[in-house]
Amino acid sequence: MFSRVWPRTNSGEIMPYIKPQPSPFKTLTFRMAATAWLRHFRCRVRRCRRNYRCMGVEFLHGVPQCVRNMPHAEVEAMLTFFGDAAQMATPEAVAENLARATTEEEREMIAFRRRFFLSYQDELARAGLAEPLGPPFVEG
Repeated sequence: MFSRVWPRTNSGEIMPYIKPQPSPFKTLTFRMAATAWLRHFRCRVRRCRRNYRCMGVEFLHGVPQCVRNMPHAEVEAMLTFFGDAAQMATPEAVAENLARATTEEEREMIAFRRRFFLSYQDELARAGLAEPLGPPFVEG
């Protein structure tokens, strides 16, 4: 049927499987994005619902429980929102987006994304982590 071909080293020995370490950045990113997406209201973990935020109770591969049952398209939309919020790192970017906004709803969404980005930076600092892409501009 299928032949088992295991990866081998240069000397011919079978390479051992080394499980990758969990990424604290991935965990924190999913937790913050799930909280902004209000997934904790539908989460199966009672602690998340009672604390009104994702507590990051992981299922498989470091994915929080509340994200586990989401359709793939919704996960894509949630992570796109997270990426858009990360673009609000500088006051110039915020001012540029506010200048392009035409309705009050767009302005409120820009302000929400900025607050979300700043809270993400606070969570990184609390966890003792640095931003993987370098330090952003944060007021204060």
